Amino acid sequence: MLQVKHLKASVSDDSGNTPILRGIDFYVKAGEFHLILGVNGSGKSTFGKVLLGSSQYQQIDGSIKFLGEEISEKPTFERSQMGIFLSHQSAPALEGISAKEVLRASDKASAHKRTLFRFKKSLKESLSASGLSENFIDRDLNVGASGGERKKMEIASLLTIGAKLAFLDEIDSGLDVDALKMVSAGINTFSKNKENAVILVSHSETILKYVKPTHVHVFCGGRIVASGGMELAEKIHEEGYASVQDCEACIKNI
Repeated sequence: MLQVKHLKASVSDDSGNTPILRGIDFYVKAGEFHLILGVNGSGKSTFGKVLLGSSQYQQIDGSIKFLGEEISEKPTFERSQMGIFLSHQSAPALEGISAKEVLRASDKASAHKRTLFRFKKSLKESLSASGLSENFIDRDLNVGASGGERKKMEIASLLTIGAKLAFLDEIDSGLDVDALKMVSAGINTFSKNKENAVILVSHSETILKYVKPTHVHVFCGGRIVASGGMELAEKIHEEGYASVQDCEACIKNI
């Protein structure tokens, strides 16, 4: 589904182009669930934004193929139409437009536009799976919403628009136990479809009580320094990142 080879990317700032990703190789097959771990500033969120073609970053080397097609030159909306979804760490609030209107517009712009009846049916099921009431989507998008409601709305959006690859950037941060269970249930609903795949960025081991990644990767200094299964995540949570790689020294050497 996803083939990332030797990906390098930088961000522009006052001092010039600052390199963030320094040669990422990352492969995802349909049905897989990848967990990305790493200290702050290691490039995890940047990776997701570069996959979606964010204008904040410049891809300076490497290739990104999705469903066999090179997408490095495609604008963000075309990558989204192909089926890549990126959740927000802090989902924005939009006054004057409802969540329902945003999702319907997304559906109309997608490659698999549905009838209004089928869209409403999918939306109703997505809200139920995410623990949101049906009247929530008639409100202005995320206006007055709690952090938990915003994260649930991200999952409801994922389930509604028919994405194939979900990049969930700290979707579990700041959630209480009940909200975390609902968000995890939504993720599991998405990943039950073996034609889909998930990439989850997380700092917490709590969500791993409810979701089961098939692959684990550790980012450090814009590179992947370790990959494995759940045993790798367990080792890090028990012993820290130094047990795998001296991440602090790695970042100092950037």
